[in-house]
This record gives sequence, C-alpha cells and structure tokens, in this order.
Amino acid sequence: MMRLLITLLLVPFFLFAQQKYQLTGSVVEKGNTAIPGASVFLEGTTIGTQTDANGHYFLKNIPPGRHRLVASMVGYLPKLVSLEFPAKISNLNFNLEEDNKTLDEVRVVGSQDKTWEKQFRAFEKGFLGESYNRKEVYITNREVVDFSENEDLFTAKATQPVQIVNKTLGYKITYFMDNFQKTNSLTAYKGLASFEKLVPEDAKQERRWQRNRVEAYEGSMKHFLKALVDNRLEEEGFNAFLLKPEYLNNLRRGLFFDRNNERHVAFKASDLIGVTSAEGLTTLEWRIPMEIVFNKKRTSRPIFMDAPYPYTILIPKGQIQVTNSGDLMNPYSIEMRGEMSKIGMAELLPLDFELINEK
Repeated sequence: MMRLLITLLLVPFFLFAQQKYQLTGSVVEKGNTAIPGASVFLEGTTIGTQTDANGHYFLKNIPPGRHRLVASMVGYLPKLVSLEFPAKISNLNFNLEEDNKTLDEVRVVGSQDKTWEKQFRAFEKGFLGESYNRKEVYITNREVVDFSENEDLFTAKATQPVQIVNKTLGYKITYFMDNFQKTNSLTAYKGLASFEKLVPEDAKQERRWQRNRVEAYEGSMKHFLKALVDNRLEEEGFNAFLLKPEYLNNLRRGLFFDRNNERHVAFKASDLIGVTSAEGLTTLEWRIPMEIVFNKKRTSRPIFMDAPYPYTILIPKGQIQVTNSGDLMNPYSIEMRGEMSKIGMAELLPLDFELINEK
C-alpha cells in the first residue's frame, strides 16, 4: 500500500523563544453582521478560540514564527491568512462567505444502508489509519461524509468539518477535508485541522496520554525528518539507506543490511541537507528512494529477519522542504510505502506538540 503524506496543509511552526503573542479581531459575514461561535485557530495546532456574542475573538499564546490563521464556521467557507509573529498588526478581521452547500446535501444514514456502511469502513481505514483502537478513536458526525466510487477510484467528501475524538492521544480534532481519494495502490487526503486537548479524568489518564503521544511520535515521519535535519539518524534509532531505483518494485528477500551494497547507496545526512531559507525551511537534496527501519521498536512480522523493526520506503516526488521541528511543507513531495503508510489521523500529533514536555 502506498500513501501520500496528505494530512494537513502544514506550515512552519517554530518555537524560538518563550515569548508569546496575541491577536484580536472580529469574524463577520456579508453586511458586516457578526458571527458568534466562529472558530479562530492556528492551523494544525491546539491554539485556538471562538468568537463571542458580538463576533469578537482574542487569540493568545501565539509562538513566534510563521503560522496559518484560520477562521471557520459551519455553513461558511473557511478563510485562511498567513502571518508571521512578531507581527506588525495586532488586530485582524475576517469576512466569511456562505457555503453554497445546502442542508439537503447532508445525508442522513440509516441502519439499512449497507453500501454506505461498507464505504464508510473503507474511508475509516484510509483516513484514520490501519492500526488504532476503534473504541477510542472515532468520527462523531459520520452523517456528513458521503462517497462515490468506480472501478479505479474511491472518493469521499464532507458537507461539514469531520469531528474526530481520539481518546488514545487525548485530542478532539476538527478536520476541514478538501478531498479524499483512494485507488488500489494509493491513498491521499488533505485538509485543515484544529486540535483541542481533551480533559483527562484523572492523573493516570493524563500519564497514559503522554506515553501514547511519545509512542506516536517515535518512528514517525516527523521524527525521521527532524533526525535527518539534525544529523542524528542513528542516535534517534533510524537505519536508513538510499535504494537503487531498479530495486524499488522488486520482491525483497534476504537481509536488510546490504553488506555488499547490491541495492543500497550509503549516505550521510549532511549529504542530503541543502540550503536553509531565512524562514528556517531546509531543502533536502534527495532524488532516489530510501529504505528505513526504526530500531527502537520491534515488529512480530518483519520484512527482513536481520531487522525485526518497522520498515518504510520513502520516495521523493518533488522539492522537499522541512521545518526544524520535522514538519513537511509540501505533503505531496514524499510518497510512503510500508509502516509509515499505515499511519492516519488516529496517530497524528498537533504541530505544537513538544516531545520534551511529554517525557
């Protein structure tokens, strides 16, 4: 199974200093009418708020760096503005346009609709991932999702933001889904996400969430890219080799550690690190596929007997730019096969997740 890393429209999220910033403003519609209860948030993070009865908002604890600010409300098209903090402005207003979708488009699903139920299960597997606890991670507004399919393509659309409760990691996610597509060999989706931390029942549950968040981070794409940029692949538990393209689609047998360099091209992380922009984005000079195992976790059904670890192939598909915290700027720029391709929204962490605070 192949998967494109299409989860959020990621933007840089830098935590350079302890100083935080704030922003105020209003959310209105046509005629300058206030929209109470609208959400205003930094895309992909837990930082957000809602407008009051007069449509005013106050957003605080904004870290320095570049962010995508989103204003949204059911029945209106979300609006995005890119800002860098410290900003020259402290007030920003949004004017939202009504969504052309009508309430008639919201499908009310009955228990007799077996076709829709089958399609929804296929959507869950592609969207939420292949290995999660269905009792703890679930979509609360299933009725807003509808599907179309033919022999070659399965697509999903949502008439409202998809609401996900994740009791494994301790988040509620509001996901504005642009599109979802699935073929026999590829699953791809993209959209905007807002995270909200759930309130733990007790200290035991909070500790469990912290452990699970660290578990989700370790061995993830974010972890790998940060380790690569920091030139700490081995220290962080990654064994990575560039793969000769002629071996990409061949049946793999034998050993992962290719002593004779028949299929591997050894490299140093520094060989792949290109220029870093003024905004802190690092370009990776990476042209051919890469084989990876994460040796700090074990798997019961390894691909290679000498490497009983989660195994992934990463295939560059364009210019690759990453932040210093390991976030991928263009989700279309890397295709994944193997373990990382099984990860979906159920294991996604917010951009403001800080590993140091969870240990």
